[in-house]
Amino acid sequence: MATQIIPKKSSVLGKIPLAGDLAVGELVQNLADHCLYSKDASGNVFRIGTRPVPDKVEVFDIIGSNLYYGKLAYADFPNSGSIYDSALWDISRTTTDAAGEVTAEASATGAWSNRTSLTYA
Repeated sequence: MATQIIPKKSSVLGKIPLAGDLAVGELVQNLADHCLYSKDASGNVFRIGTRPVPDKVEVFDIIGSNLYYGKLAYADFPNSGSIYDSALWDISRTTTDAAGEVTAEASATGAWSNRTSLTYA
């Protein structure tokens, strides 16, 4: 009977494993990004194979009367962890009233995960 090998996995978009998460030669797959990673003898985590890489990621979220729109350039993707924790997101916030009319627009730079607590100008 064949031995089934199931590597570690993540479903978090942009998640890259940390060196401490892997043994040398161990595999981990990111199901959301369709990427496979391993670790070399020097402790470096590397991606196996190639995949078309977008020039940026764009996301939006609505919280209460605020619409948040964020852009992160591929060049600003972190080397490890989630892209959502990168402090280099360009985020705009549009605020509307009860009738749906825009009452304010502002922007900030920071982590997408901190979008509600950033100082917008």
